[in-house]
Amino acid sequence: MTEKIFLDQIHKRLSIISVGASALRNQGSSGIIKIAREYFYEININEFINSLDNEDVYNNFLDKHTTNLVSKFPENGKSWGGARKGINLFLREIVYNKFFSDYYQLPTQFNEFNQKIKFLEVPLDKDVATGIYEETELVLPRWTSIKNLTPNVSKQYQIAAQKIAKKENFAKVNLDLKYWRRE
Repeated sequence: MTEKIFLDQIHKRLSIISVGASALRNQGSSGIIKIAREYFYEININEFINSLDNEDVYNNFLDKHTTNLVSKFPENGKSWGGARKGINLFLREIVYNKFFSDYYQLPTQFNEFNQKIKFLEVPLDKDVATGIYEETELVLPRWTSIKNLTPNVSKQYQIAAQKIAKKENFAKVNLDLKYWRRE
């Protein structure tokens, strides 16, 4: 196996495992998960890694891929929130994956790693949104669903997540670890 084939296989694996069966349920159409997984495999990992150094570049990268993925969804399943959550889950898996993280020379020390990935969004869902809502001092709209998530509401939750993450001294993407299925 060549290095390129190995990297492609890891990319493919992360495209599949990043979005489980429950991650994008109830988005209005069947086949959303399959479409998302196929799309993640098309994302250029170098472009993603290179975008991490500049917030505007990263946000443009994220917005472009969210829009592109929504356009691939069936008409009755065109959920901006579903696309954004899926992409955020996939990108998180890229930076959490030991081989990719090493291969793309992401820092291995906790503080440096969190600084490098500071622009990544926390994947929003009911559990994460509830945690942010309960912990923030900001006034946020009540969470309804991923399917109904809009760019404006997402941005408000991401701003609140950034403030919480800053207090905790880590990147906001990691809030998913704190809030997901907490007991």
